[in-house]
Amino acid sequence: MINKTLYIVSLTLLFFVQSVVVHAQHDKSDRWEKFRAEKVSFLTDKLDLTPEEAQSFWPVYNKMEKERMDAQMARRELEKQVRDAGETMSDKEIIKLTREFAQKMDEEGTLATKYNEQFLKILPPQKVLKMYKAEGEFRMYMFRKYRDQREGETKKD
Repeated sequence: MINKTLYIVSLTLLFFVQSVVVHAQHDKSDRWEKFRAEKVSFLTDKLDLTPEEAQSFWPVYNKMEKERMDAQMARRELEKQVRDAGETMSDKEIIKLTREFAQKMDEEGTLATKYNEQFLKILPPQKVLKMYKAEGEFRMYMFRKYRDQREGETKKD
């Protein structure tokens, strides 16, 4: 009897945890899609791309964004390793970790250089400069929006 009850409770708990995880992943995916859509709209508005420019620009920009995100995630993982590194690490381990960290930073810079050249082949230089400005403006817009939402939530409490 106890085994059957334990089994049912365990199974119920497993389904509950699984549904929470799936819901959290779905929420994260929805937020990411909303963020992406807002960014595309923001950049499209700021860059004033012609249809021909947009057709060439967006596939390259999306590829850059993916590569940049992958590089940033890898760097963040190394940042975590650096933060968690203890004094018990050998000099050899520390050297390896610091070199990997520097390499990841270098990769991000190489990506920026690579894609800058591609954008200059697609867009007039003025629009490439506008793109960089618009990305910065979008980041500031999102920071303000997030801050305002957080302040709104604390006022409700």
